[in-house]
Amino acid sequence: MKVVIIGSGIAGMALAVILRNNGFEIAINERDSEMPRKGHAFLMHPDAMDILNDISTFNPGIEIPGQVIDKIVLKRPDNAIIQSTELESWICMKRIDIIKFLNDFVSESEIHYNRTFSHFIYENEKAIAAAFANGDVEYGDVFIGCDGANSKVRQSLFGDINFTPVQVKEIVGVVQNPNLIARLPSTFTKYICSKNGLAIGLIPCSNEEMVWFMQFDVNLQKNKDESPENIKALCYELLNHFPEEVFEILSNNNFNNNYVWHSTDFDLLPAFHKSNVALIGDAAHVALPFTTAGTTNALLDASKMAELLINNKSTFEDTCHQFYEARATQLKEHINLGREIKDNFLNALDAKVTLPLITQLTENEKEKPVIQLLYFTDPVCSTCWLVQPQLRKLSLRYSKYFEIKYHMGGLLPSWQGYNSGKIKNPNDAAEHWKEMAEKYNMPISPNVWLESPLSSWFPPSIAIKAAQLQNKIKAFHFHRRIKELLSFESKNITDIDLLIETAIELGLDRNRLIDDIGKMALVKFEEDLEYAIELDVKVLPTFIFSNQQNESIILNGYQEYETLEKAILDLHPAAKKDTTIRKPLELFQIYQSMTTHEFTYLMDLETKEAEDILKNLSHSGLLQSKKNNSGSIWKLSRGV
Repeated sequence: MKVVIIGSGIAGMALAVILRNNGFEIAINERDSEMPRKGHAFLMHPDAMDILNDISTFNPGIEIPGQVIDKIVLKRPDNAIIQSTELESWICMKRIDIIKFLNDFVSESEIHYNRTFSHFIYENEKAIAAAFANGDVEYGDVFIGCDGANSKVRQSLFGDINFTPVQVKEIVGVVQNPNLIARLPSTFTKYICSKNGLAIGLIPCSNEEMVWFMQFDVNLQKNKDESPENIKALCYELLNHFPEEVFEILSNNNFNNNYVWHSTDFDLLPAFHKSNVALIGDAAHVALPFTTAGTTNALLDASKMAELLINNKSTFEDTCHQFYEARATQLKEHINLGREIKDNFLNALDAKVTLPLITQLTENEKEKPVIQLLYFTDPVCSTCWLVQPQLRKLSLRYSKYFEIKYHMGGLLPSWQGYNSGKIKNPNDAAEHWKEMAEKYNMPISPNVWLESPLSSWFPPSIAIKAAQLQNKIKAFHFHRRIKELLSFESKNITDIDLLIETAIELGLDRNRLIDDIGKMALVKFEEDLEYAIELDVKVLPTFIFSNQQNESIILNGYQEYETLEKAILDLHPAAKKDTTIRKPLELFQIYQSMTTHEFTYLMDLETKEAEDILKNLSHSGLLQSKKNNSGSIWKLSRGV
């Protein structure tokens, strides 16, 4: 099947990448003369990031761009806080960066520029080709319009539609201000006026750059001329009573590069297709920008359409009906939410300041986690290593009910003056680890404390925070890998070169990691330490489970699986255990490496049976292993 995609924005490119990597012939058609560069930056919902992470597996060497945003703070212009909320796995990224990222997965021959859509050529009421204004014609089996809010493909299918009147405009820009970003690390800060429809938002999109946007009631704009000079004058006029951070942004901004967004939307269409032509992304639906849902919905559309095409067992029209059924209800909710927030914004309703983010995009069958687990840990903590099998089993069986947030405990800044029970120096630590190796099944070697003792536990924790600022999933694997280097391979994980080498192997950006370790990651680590003090965390690991009724259960130190499971069930009695029986290689797809004990434990096997399976997979070239005196670690062979 040949799929002709009209528009090389985010929806079109994501669809193209997924389809081509599943064996489809694609042709991408773009009206501009080169890769689109318009737009500034936007926030990505975690569901959208899951899609980009899936795409990245097609070529792990291509790095996902963006800056982790883990907090949103709504304020008044006098800096009074209206609301402060932690975010999980949101990312801010520049539009040009994500377009470049997606472009790297397709070949030049698959993208055709200077093609402005004109019309379809039909035969027997089905489109057989797309014709373009320059005279080019592209034949295909299926045609997907991804050409934005002013879609010519949509117009050819449904005629003109009624856009809502523009009541709010948005001025968007990107500035370089690393000092301000260091003061507001990984935070979406939005100042909202209580007297009229006026707000400004600040979001870091890298360590150096921050995207900013000013939303305002169109009635506040007396001069309708939107030249750079007038836009600058308007910003200074409307924001004259806002705090210092706002004027730092304005003073660093090049107003020649600003984009003025005339916010509008239209009612949900009754269908997203006719015959063998379909629409996705802004071509199919538009919500007002208050929800930050546009780009995320473009990726969700692309993923769902690709999934249905790949698994297609019927006609394309049936596929389109399934697509509409899967997406329409949620998209209508976003349209309505954008309108509700807009009305509250214009009327400056104090009691109805709504979080300017869509909070849940998952489909109905995927339950939103109802339990939060704060996990205070440390990559050097032996008990945190020993409890890995229990945590992994809990995740396999109950992951849809809880989300885990990793916080570093930072037990040992240095050995000077350190006195934790019987451990006062590296020799004591070596003796303790030897006892742990004899008591538990997880392989743990005390050699590092005798051969190359760590002088502080802080550096690897700060490196983990730096990894989290780049990519939460890769940070999770980085955290695990440096635990292995210390506990199993007896490597000194305070060695910055070793940490960087390990990070690069897992696809993290070297330069950004080094920069973050010295700046933003240090701030995040210090925040973790302060949070631990606030919650009176004195033992690692500490597990703090809490539900939506603010009930909580705190567990300190080593825990058996049954205790962790009981905490989930006590806080959410309706939780049902996932009893899926996974094949060995499926388990290795979830966890990049496992000790023999972890594999045995997670597969619910006897030790001898588990060892036989692992050895057979190794002899077949599917697994590779490392051994030490206390056990083995296994991982998939390269290319599997």
